[in-house]
Amino acid sequence: MESLCPFHADTYVKGLSTIGTPAAHRSGHFYILKRPIEGTPYYDGVGPWPYLYVEHDRMLDALRDDFQDLVTLTVVTQPGFIPRVTGLAPIFLKEHYVFDPSRPIPTLSTRARKRLATVEQRALFEEVIEPEDQLAFTPLYRDLIQRRSLSETYLDFSVEHFESIAALNHGIFFRVRDDVSIGAMACGVVFGDVLQILHMVFTPAGLRWNASYLLMKGLQDYALAHRLRLMTGGMPAGASEGLRLFKARWANRLEPVYLLRRINAPSTYQGLCRERGTHPRYFPAYRAPK
Repeated sequence: MESLCPFHADTYVKGLSTIGTPAAHRSGHFYILKRPIEGTPYYDGVGPWPYLYVEHDRMLDALRDDFQDLVTLTVVTQPGFIPRVTGLAPIFLKEHYVFDPSRPIPTLSTRARKRLATVEQRALFEEVIEPEDQLAFTPLYRDLIQRRSLSETYLDFSVEHFESIAALNHGIFFRVRDDVSIGAMACGVVFGDVLQILHMVFTPAGLRWNASYLLMKGLQDYALAHRLRLMTGGMPAGASEGLRLFKARWANRLEPVYLLRRINAPSTYQGLCRERGTHPRYFPAYRAPK
């Protein structure tokens, strides 16, 4: 049976090579990304980015029992899923912002309404259909990564990642443009009743004329028209209060996201922790940022 979630598709996980090498579960229904543990013969595993969509309890059993060759397994589960399992040590990770079309639309402040009205006079929000137009996202994202000094972090996704989103039947791209240039773009996937936004990018010019307001209003309108829950992710580590306020402005609910943790080789794990140092809130502890 084909998985509901595109994050389990072969096409998608091949675009996550900057994170790890896809390893299919024997059922063929989902993948784990294998990562070498530098300086050792060992590997550990993480779920697909941004999350593994748990469709039934058999998937949880598989995570617990079927990846014994990996020292540890670290898996983020979908927003709203509450794991009640043994052997996977679930912990709350963060909340994700959601716009639910069945709930009242959030009321914008007077200043936000003025900014939105101004940018609506200047620019256009639209779905991007042509592949070459969709992949205009990539250089904009590369510029964003450079501006924010995020090179070689987990957010430094490859060109193949964006090509894989464009290749999915579920993939979708949006943009805000005026007569001169693109001010903002977003890409994501639609599956079930969800529009999951994976990435948003705002150009320096677009930030000056508030393209972000029209992008978010356009996404909200798209979700309303298609009766989709719009998910725009959670707050990254170290994010500003301004970003939190911006995300909250366009959401009408929060969904919890959990992290599953599995140690398959306790003695190896403890040895790696002794060698590399640990962080009490990071898993696996031997990969804690220095």
